[in-house]
Amino acid sequence: MTISKTLPSAFLATVIAASVFGGSRMSAQRPLAASPLRAAMFMVDSAKMYTEAQAAEGAKVWTATCAGCHESKDVTSADFKTKWVGRSLFELYEQIRTTMPDDAPGTLTPDQYLTSVAYILKLNGLPAGETALVPDSATMSTLKFAVPSPPSPSLFVP
Repeated sequence: MTISKTLPSAFLATVIAASVFGGSRMSAQRPLAASPLRAAMFMVDSAKMYTEAQAAEGAKVWTATCAGCHESKDVTSADFKTKWVGRSLFELYEQIRTTMPDDAPGTLTPDQYLTSVAYILKLNGLPAGETALVPDSATMSTLKFAVPSPPSPSLFVP
């Protein structure tokens, strides 16, 4: 055999042996636990960046336009969070603006898309604040979508 034919086989055998005898387990399906500091950093990025009035207007848009095709769990599920946590609010805004409503993308006003994003933040448990979210790509690009972490069990005293 030539070296070019045995090299791929030898490499494959080494990889298999390392995974079988190396004592390691594959953990791609197991989510990594976020450290409290990392969770707090994301929370600071996302917290209080919309007003309660914006979320209320977003709820109206949701009811009139989105609820015909979507349930609130569509924007609060683990799949949604996996896709969007850590990404900018501008990315979320643009995704919604350019693809929704499904039968007529881009037909809502910029403010309707913006308040829809505010409502999605509220649905995900992010608190409202006194500063309104603005439809400015530069500002929204610096704001990251995040969800609050559940309280740490160590914070509870029996």
